[in-house]
Amino acid sequence: MLTLLMMLSVVPAHAHGAPTDPPSRAFLCSPGQPTASSPPCRAAIAAGLPSKEWDNIRLPDVRGLDQQKVPDGRLCSAGLAKYTGLDAPSAQWPVTKLKDTGFTYRATIPHQGSFRFYVTRAGYQPAKPLTWADLDQFLNVPSPPLVNGAYEFQVRLPKSLTGRHLIYTVWQNTDTPDTYYSCTDVEIAAPAKPVQTQAQQQAAAAPPVQPPPAAKATPPSSATSSSSAPSSAKQSTPRPVPVASSAEQPPSDATRIGLSAVVAALGGLAVLGGFMLWRKRIL
Repeated sequence: MLTLLMMLSVVPAHAHGAPTDPPSRAFLCSPGQPTASSPPCRAAIAAGLPSKEWDNIRLPDVRGLDQQKVPDGRLCSAGLAKYTGLDAPSAQWPVTKLKDTGFTYRATIPHQGSFRFYVTRAGYQPAKPLTWADLDQFLNVPSPPLVNGAYEFQVRLPKSLTGRHLIYTVWQNTDTPDTYYSCTDVEIAAPAKPVQTQAQQQAAAAPPVQPPPAAKATPPSSATSSSSAPSSAKQSTPRPVPVASSAEQPPSDATRIGLSAVVAALGGLAVLGGFMLWRKRIL
């Protein structure tokens, strides 16, 4: 009996779980999947991939030290030799186009634990080995409920990411010492543009409305401009009138006539006085 128990203790544990929507590489290479005949899956199977154990990529006693336990370039296989074909850098891995934000992780044997989701950063190149530096964590879900044999999640990927990317899922058990790892190739669609109504489309297609030409100002006539310009100039900037001194002013006509009359009267008096004096002497 003791020998039997020892033999049973070394029998590998059954598979436990992996992403199925969007599906992981291991699930896409499993029997019955049309993608199992893709070149990357055939190469992984030829390298020793146990296709019937697509949900058993696990390591014991990791205890959250994923980056220390799983080396760069071996993330999809978790460093396990029989799954190393899943690490092959290639742009030919089957890709799932994301249609919504619902993710499903199938649990063949349920366990308690938490899920951590990572996604590759902008500029990801599937033809290069995957490293931890290529990933950003975008979701952490502790102890989700089991629904119809699966764990379901509503995720929100970074809005800046579009095109080809890889989602890396880590399931750390709390009722066992095991941690599970999975790689999922996805195509992230660009945000949809708002749909325009027919009226908006017609308005966008219509030629732009040109504003009416501005009215030209009527130039003033030459007579008006010539007569008004000096007047405005005189009113705006009056010039001082020079005042001449009395010595410099010539006598007026009235002054000259008065002086002549005075001179004539004096001359007449002188003549009359002389005549009277002459007559007196004679007499």
